[in-house]
Amino acid sequence: MSPLLLFLGAVGVLAVALLMIAVPPRMIRGVAVSFAFAAASVGLATNAPDVVRQVSAVAAIGVLVLSLVRSRAARSGGVRFWAVAVWWGYVSLGVLLTGSYGSTRIVLYFGLAALAAYVASSLAPAELRMVYGTVAGLAALQVALAAIEILILPEPVWGYTGSIRHNPFVGDVYARAQGTFGHPIVFAVFCGIAVIVAWSNPARWSPKWRLTNLTVAVVGLGLSGTRSAVAAVAVGLLLHVALNSSLTAWLRSAVGVGAVVVVLLNIDIGIGTIVSNLLDSGSWSHRLGALESVSQLMARPPLEAWFGNGFGSENQLYDRGLMQQIYLRAVDNMLVYALGTMGVVGLVALLVFWVVAFCFADRTIKAVLAMLFAMFFSFDLFTWMNAGVLASLMIALPRAARPAPGLVPPSAEPALLTA
Repeated sequence: MSPLLLFLGAVGVLAVALLMIAVPPRMIRGVAVSFAFAAASVGLATNAPDVVRQVSAVAAIGVLVLSLVRSRAARSGGVRFWAVAVWWGYVSLGVLLTGSYGSTRIVLYFGLAALAAYVASSLAPAELRMVYGTVAGLAALQVALAAIEILILPEPVWGYTGSIRHNPFVGDVYARAQGTFGHPIVFAVFCGIAVIVAWSNPARWSPKWRLTNLTVAVVGLGLSGTRSAVAAVAVGLLLHVALNSSLTAWLRSAVGVGAVVVVLLNIDIGIGTIVSNLLDSGSWSHRLGALESVSQLMARPPLEAWFGNGFGSENQLYDRGLMQQIYLRAVDNMLVYALGTMGVVGLVALLVFWVVAFCFADRTIKAVLAMLFAMFFSFDLFTWMNAGVLASLMIALPRAARPAPGLVPPSAEPALLTA
């Protein structure tokens, strides 16, 4: 590891620590969680340089711990945080017993994900609005970088290099953008989160800012060239509409979604061609190959079939011919990945984790969870450190506070908010 890079990393951590000391205690957790979102977006890509990933993770952990020391907020926790903590705890236990994953990664990945979720679980309403604003701001920065990446830069900042993965949304004229996420799909997942946040508007942005943030995030989805992410975002948005308790608002949203669908079905923007190309592509057959491996994974010796060989042990499965045998050693299905590496118990643990988090979430987070679950069928999401931390953060965010209808607070008292 370069001494210069270590020095620069230490200087960066010190600068952030000094900045955090200057932040008022009432906003400290919001700043820390926003920093964790930024660190996950910029520096935690699996294929980023080791020093960048490690410094980003250590800095995020340091800032989060400092926020706990200085915060005056209520105690963290809640059902969704405990769901996150139990999931990563179970994954860590399996890794420690089998040695399938490096001990450093346990702390820098699983530890960071659980700590970030813990701090995020007790954000005050003002801090929560800051965090949602950070998500929108990071999406705008990533989309701008994505445009520069495909138009100017010879290669992505870090990610897949040496070959071009063409974007099917623009007739394979340009490459699929990756931003600083190291993979077009992870970039698309983050843009999908930004789309749902802008659509549901838990931060109560003005119509102008809401439309701006939504437009930017949708452009990012398009630049990613990820067809599965577009479908997954549609699942999340439809669920958000379906969960609307107000009949008038539900009908308005349903009419809006229906109008968009009708327009798309009646104008030629190449949707039919995109779908046809997807079904004929190696990407589709690769995903089907993961599902075809289920019978072989279930036929393993009983102990291994039930508990697997630990998170991160997929190479053993490929070496033994238990996964699809092609040039690419990527499962690209989170459910099959859990079954293969952690056995039936691991798969059940993942599903229970998701169901519990979903049941105790608000509409925005439920829509995000639905989108991420849809992505499980085409991408092994948690094998990417940045995606795992981002998902853990989103799951643990508290319910957005809303003004109590019909109540006008006295001038000397703050507005009454309900969770």
